[in-house]
Parts: sequence; C-alpha cells; structure tokens
Amino acid sequence: MDNKTKLRFGGLALLTAAVLSLIFVLFTDSWPIAILLAVAVVAGTVFGLIWSSRRQQRQFLERLKKFDIDPEKGRVNEANLRRMYHSGGQAQKDVITILCMAQKCSVEEAHAMMKNRPTRQQMNQMAQQQMKGQRRPHR
Repeated sequence: MDNKTKLRFGGLALLTAAVLSLIFVLFTDSWPIAILLAVAVVAGTVFGLIWSSRRQQRQFLERLKKFDIDPEKGRVNEANLRRMYHSGGQAQKDVITILCMAQKCSVEEAHAMMKNRPTRQQMNQMAQQQMKGQRRPHR
C-alpha cells in the first residue's frame, strides 16, 4: 500500500473517531470518555480489518500450495491452474482471480480460457514453439 492510500485511511479513521466521539458525548456527558471510547472503537475496527486481510491472504497462499503453485517464483504451470479450476469451489474463484489479474481480462473471458481445453495438435504446436526458443546456437 502506498503512502497516499495510508494517508486516506488515516484521515478516514480520524474523521470516524471524531464523529463517534460526538455521538458518544450524547450518552456519556463527558468529552474525555467519549473520545477514548471512539478511539478504542476505531482502533479495534482497524486492527480487525488488518487481521482479516492478512488471514485471507494466508489462506489464499495455502490453497495455492495445495495445487503445487508457488506464488513467490511468479511462474505458474497452466496444468496446475486447470486442475485447480476444475476442482471447483473457492479454488475455482482463486484461479479466475489470478487469470483476471495476469491477463487483464474480464471474468467471463477467464472462464472461457479455462473451459477451452487445447487439442493434441495445439499442444504439440506449443511444445514445438517452446523447443525452438530453448535451442542453443552452434558454436
């Protein structure tokens, strides 16, 4: 997250705390208690959101590792993605998310890419193209 976004979230949290303190003053009749309550509520909410976000990220990485996908290397085997897609459920949603981000396409296009299985001829052509790229020049 960049600094501009952090400043926006900080400003939003400060504004929320100010509004909550005004509301709490109506119930407590004491400014210091109202401000402390508002800060505590906002801090609890912010820490809850941060914890939830990190938990979701950790679960996403665990789901990827179940299908032998290592996100740290940045290279993904298409066969593993297809296997993950056809397992269904949350794994399928994860594959669609990965494809949409990598290919910069819509959800429908990502589904179409995963449903379209390459024929044997297409697979042979792709293998030949990869072999051409890997050949070393004669010395």
